[in-house]
Amino acid sequence: MLLATKNKNTFELYLCEKPSQGRDIAKALGVNQRKDGYIQGNGLLVSWCIGHLLEMIPPDGYDSRYKRWSINDLPILPQNWKLEAKKSTRKQLMVIKKLLQQCHSVVIATDADREGETIAREVLDHLKFRGATRRLWLSALDAISIQRALNSIRDSQETLALYHSGLARGRADWLIGMNLTRAYTLLGNDRQVRSVGRVQTPTLALIAKRDREIAHFKAESYYEVLALFQIPGVQKQGAQSASARQAGSRESNTLLETKWQLPALSQKSTPTPEQKHCFDKQLAQSVIDRCQNQYGTVTTATTQRKKQPPPLLFNLSGLQQEASRRWGYGAQEVLNIAQALYETHKLTSYPRSDCEYLPMSQFNDVSSVLQALCKNDPSLCELLSQANQAQRSRVWNDKKITAHHAIIPTQATPGSSRLNAKEGNIYDLIRRRYIAQFFPDYEFDQSVILVTIGQDRFKASGRVPRIRGWKQVLDTNPDNAKKSINKASEKDLPAVTNGEQLLCDHLKLEDKLTKPPQHFTEGTLIKAMETIGSQVTDKVMKKILRETAGLGTQATRANIIQTLFQRKFIRKEKKFIKATELGFALCDAVPESIKDPLLTAQWEQQLDDIAHNKGQTIDGFLQQQVNLLKAIISRIKQPAAVSDKPPQKQSKRYKSGDPCPDCGHLLEIRQAVRGKKIGQNYIGCSHFPECRFYSWQ
Repeated sequence: MLLATKNKNTFELYLCEKPSQGRDIAKALGVNQRKDGYIQGNGLLVSWCIGHLLEMIPPDGYDSRYKRWSINDLPILPQNWKLEAKKSTRKQLMVIKKLLQQCHSVVIATDADREGETIAREVLDHLKFRGATRRLWLSALDAISIQRALNSIRDSQETLALYHSGLARGRADWLIGMNLTRAYTLLGNDRQVRSVGRVQTPTLALIAKRDREIAHFKAESYYEVLALFQIPGVQKQGAQSASARQAGSRESNTLLETKWQLPALSQKSTPTPEQKHCFDKQLAQSVIDRCQNQYGTVTTATTQRKKQPPPLLFNLSGLQQEASRRWGYGAQEVLNIAQALYETHKLTSYPRSDCEYLPMSQFNDVSSVLQALCKNDPSLCELLSQANQAQRSRVWNDKKITAHHAIIPTQATPGSSRLNAKEGNIYDLIRRRYIAQFFPDYEFDQSVILVTIGQDRFKASGRVPRIRGWKQVLDTNPDNAKKSINKASEKDLPAVTNGEQLLCDHLKLEDKLTKPPQHFTEGTLIKAMETIGSQVTDKVMKKILRETAGLGTQATRANIIQTLFQRKFIRKEKKFIKATELGFALCDAVPESIKDPLLTAQWEQQLDDIAHNKGQTIDGFLQQQVNLLKAIISRIKQPAAVSDKPPQKQSKRYKSGDPCPDCGHLLEIRQAVRGKKIGQNYIGCSHFPECRFYSWQ
């Protein structure tokens, strides 16, 4: 490994993100002379930030008149962006400033992501460092991983775009947050701060929308028809009583239980929610009337052996979702635990990853990682002895690697006994998902039987486990595994053949109710934020928005949810998240352009394009935010256009997308932001304020 040494009484500085990270890197470098705020030795300096040492100045830092909040001063648009030292960490910034005066070069050794890049480079820019820079890209903080990274330090130009993306994100958040928080707080006129955020407000809108869907949900009755067919050649052990038939009981597998299939379900197209259920009781009853005691023909009788590979490895969102599902852990709590496993215990790799795959080069470490797992927890050794270390699952894929690989256990061997209960649970999830990659596929027999009586089709399906494979690794409770096998075995179907005639012994009509969606948990909210791009149905938006687009990033989603709690926009009832009255009021007040999750996901996609040099620029992205702000503030400043005039009588009911009758531009849905009808939708011209046509809904 080639290390920089003294050159004309100057040093090379390794600039880390946290003190603990600095100590780990210094140890690997052989730097051991402890100083106040840094470590020195071998012609090298190792120092650290403490998160962000700098923060964007508030509006009154640009002009003192902004200390008083006034709608007339909005929007506030800085021309030259400024940062200032945070009071709590000013001392450490001064330490770095003095060190840089002695350095000819810097190795950026902060976390390997957009935030880490920004933390280091904003300090270097603020202190006007003009020396050479390189980049240390760390995926884990165990000794082996650090040494490997030190042997392959990158050119800093390779990661410069991450800094540009970080700058764009911070400035956009300032523009939206500072301006619209002031605007909607002033509109509220009750001294209650209504903070608005580029990502937090659309996230709040997701929660509020779900809550209202549940509140307004009206259960509808739907009907299922179960048909039970006699199996020829199987002797009943006794006649079924009427009460037994009413209960739908089965005796020694003498009856094949099937479910009537709606005609729509026989088509290849995906059924709509209305097509999944039969809401017509008379239709369901007519099936019973015409099929009772009739013979049906077996048109399909198949059993296929199917294989299911191990699930992909965890990224941060997946880990948060699984921990929420199993134990109800909060998203921020899981991030904190994963960070401790990475930073303090050195047992896992970098936690803020969005990737579920591993590079092929990592396959060389398999034996060492599994040996480390055995040393850390001897109770795993028997299970690990069954692992096929030569097996290469689908997670080894260089084409799927992003800035980081999936979260996996490291080769460090400090033992796992020192972990607390929650740390142990998260560590166990990560290591077992890794171990599962070296076990066989889960195999099961999938059986399907279709019986036809005239135009009516009845279906039975069953799944019988044959080879547990990787499931034995992930199912840590043997009793649950046994119950799972027994439950699946009950779905084993009797042997029938195509063309066979089966007598319909009896049918049952089951009256059921549709169910509302569930309130979000932190896990399901993280999932919704992550996958918002895949939920697009609008053809134009779907073309613009990649399915990978989401609200926020792996690193920021937990903090966004935490912020909504802190600002009392949402609350928790047991494991469920619900919007508060304040949260609902804010959602009703802000325009769609701010609270629409899809538009915000599109912005996040643009930030990703900046980070990967895909044509988007900081200036172009920020200009979009400025244009949006000007439009919103303009509407707020001229409420007479939507609230003070008496309603106009319209001879026609207008809708979004219609041409404006006054100017020809397209009409759009808006919300009143002041007056007696605040929060209500109306149709307005997209060319506002030049055109002031409107129509109340």
